[in-house]
Amino acid sequence: MTLRRRFGRLALLLALAGCTEEITAPGLCPDFCPGGQITVVDTIFTDMIGRDSAFTGYLEAYQGEVLQVADLPGIADSRAIFQLNAIPTRVRNDTGSDTVTVPITVDSARLRLNIVHRDTSVTNLWVKLYRLPIGIDSATTFAQLAPSFADSIVDSVNLSALLASPEITDSATLAFWGDTIQTDSAGHVLQVAQDSTLLLIVDLDTTQARFVAADSGRVAYGVRVSGDAPATLVLGSTEAGRGATIVWFFNFPDTTGTPKASTVSRSSIFDSFVFDPPTPPLDSNLAVGGAPAARSLLRVTIPEVLRDSADVVRATLILVPVAAVPGAPGDSFTVLARPVIADLGAKSPLNPDTVFDGKSRIPMNTVDTVRIELTDLVRAWARDTTAPTAFVLGQLPEAASFSQIRFHSTRTPAFRPTFHITYVRRYGFGIP
Repeated sequence: MTLRRRFGRLALLLALAGCTEEITAPGLCPDFCPGGQITVVDTIFTDMIGRDSAFTGYLEAYQGEVLQVADLPGIADSRAIFQLNAIPTRVRNDTGSDTVTVPITVDSARLRLNIVHRDTSVTNLWVKLYRLPIGIDSATTFAQLAPSFADSIVDSVNLSALLASPEITDSATLAFWGDTIQTDSAGHVLQVAQDSTLLLIVDLDTTQARFVAADSGRVAYGVRVSGDAPATLVLGSTEAGRGATIVWFFNFPDTTGTPKASTVSRSSIFDSFVFDPPTPPLDSNLAVGGAPAARSLLRVTIPEVLRDSADVVRATLILVPVAAVPGAPGDSFTVLARPVIADLGAKSPLNPDTVFDGKSRIPMNTVDTVRIELTDLVRAWARDTTAPTAFVLGQLPEAASFSQIRFHSTRTPAFRPTFHITYVRRYGFGIP
């Protein structure tokens, strides 16, 4: 390449490098770059909730998953009651005939109770069994059964002592009971199930389990509890598949007249719990829990500022109790907040999707403010203008306790339900 050509190419490159371009389009910074700032707002909305109401009668005590038993002097006396199904009073004795039967003679019975919860802090915890009149039902009251609980005790078990007794692990015990057992001098048997519930087995003679042929072997019992301190006990119910069962041991004459032994098992056909004092009637406050179960419906108005915001970071429902819930020290229950799929007042159906639920544990004997996280629910409401903005407060599980909490409603402005919400304002993207 000649020297002249090299100098010519260099001059061309220098000329190109010296060229510039002035950008005058609207995208020129700083006009194109966002000029705003991210703003996080943390505030309490006092007027989001309105038209709140309490309703009762959703579930009765006999429809609950457990049976509450409590001895809380000055607070409540709660007792479990149950009736066991009838048994055949005559059986066939292998004569080959379908019509020829013989009467049975009952020798004894074995009652099994499922204890799903107990107050472990109480010493000398006694479980007491009483005979009740047959025919008890959902209309039976505490006062009607008071005489039976006063003079018809059948048996009593010191559960604390039974739990402290050594486990029996020999092969004969394992073969008969299917697991290790604990027992006392009276022959009461205790088994600890895999889920830590207790199976209490009580043997009853013919005076304790009275077989009356005219009643087809139906029997009814009640359970009370006592201890060195205020005590509570929770029994499983038929609703949860953990109701009381009884095994009758009887004999009947075979074709030669020789007694032949047999057994028949029956479960509860009705169980519930009765308590005193009864739940007070509804008032202007929001009631949750108790038996019959009470629920409260709260309706929400979503402010435009939340619909226009970039995002709801956190939303907390704030409820102020009217008073502490009296109960045994250490006991508690859960309040559940669940949205409705249609606002129909007391009959509003609950949303089966639990993703929007919020919960809070309520300890006894305290009056602390209750806070329930409902971020996902409020965020969904802010996005969907067609969704019904209402939710229900209920106890979990329902009709499982006499305990009921009451919150101040919107009719008490100083303590009304509120929402504490943190949200991000919509971001400004500068000059268009």
